[in-house]
Amino acid sequence: MSLEITESEKLQMNTKEFLNEHSFEEIHEMLDKLYSGWAGHAAVQVETEERLKTLIFFDELKQFFEKIEESN
Repeated sequence: MSLEITESEKLQMNTKEFLNEHSFEEIHEMLDKLYSGWAGHAAVQVETEERLKTLIFFDELKQFFEKIEESN
């Protein structure tokens, strides 16, 4: 019998540890701060398409955490 931890189990353990260390409220606040800081920097240095892709990514990431929060 193998006692080796699979990649999926490692991911689950890391995700659980992360969520135990950070509340969903904190995660949302940090994502907002990260995006706001990036958007301020990117406003003059990044093409419109790249800003849009990043905004969509942040929105999808927030939705991902919301789904996890709802399932708990």
